[in-house]
Amino acid sequence: MSRTHQSRHRYQTKMLSKNLTIVIPCKNEEKYIASTLQSINNQIGIQDVDVIIADGGSTDGTINSIKEIQGNLNYNLHLIDGGSVSVGRNRGANHIQKEFILFIDADVTFIENDVILQSYNYIKTNYDILTCKTVSRSTSLLSKFSFFIFRNVQRYMKECFVTGVYFMTRRDKYIEFGGFDETTKHTEDYLLSRKYKKSRMFILNRGVTQDDRRFKKMGYLNFLRIMIKNYKNRDNIKHFREDINYWS
Repeated sequence: MSRTHQSRHRYQTKMLSKNLTIVIPCKNEEKYIASTLQSINNQIGIQDVDVIIADGGSTDGTINSIKEIQGNLNYNLHLIDGGSVSVGRNRGANHIQKEFILFIDADVTFIENDVILQSYNYIKTNYDILTCKTVSRSTSLLSKFSFFIFRNVQRYMKECFVTGVYFMTRRDKYIEFGGFDETTKHTEDYLLSRKYKKSRMFILNRGVTQDDRRFKKMGYLNFLRIMIKNYKNRDNIKHFREDINYWS
């Protein structure tokens, strides 16, 4: 590595660690959490960044998996008590307060090794909220097509639509909009993201992979039906306080 690249790398690392907090809500993610944490570890400039896992009361081997990998990570990993997904995200965001927050789900892996760095480079000067391309980890054509449809809905909706799979935001905007609504049982990410201006949203053409377990669990057609129903009821907060067993 040349001196120029070394200097740039040190600067990028310093900026990320100084300005970014990563928050992962987590409950019973033994199957995925170690891979997610290792995938973060492979990101450029991640050294000394604070990564917070807000555990919602895992009863499987999630905590052991976290502790086993913790000593092999380049960043600062913090394990705190979470609660529901909304509560966990909010508690994580308030645990270590920096200018930018990245919320990710506990079952993602990064496709490229500069997703977080490039996200930060875009949002710090031009945007208030940012997401990235999400691709199915499954080899199923139906699963891949479902993720493709989801990405296009996200891109072409008139209002801002970002999910907790990968949700980067300026802290001041997160605070202005009140964080995630802790009274809701599902779709808390969309409800928060739609408060942002679409013109201040950016979709990075780099991405993450995610398991398609929720599509499978709820059924592809049923999942589509739920999304349409959620959109129709987007101004009816009572709808989102009904438990549809999305997170169970």
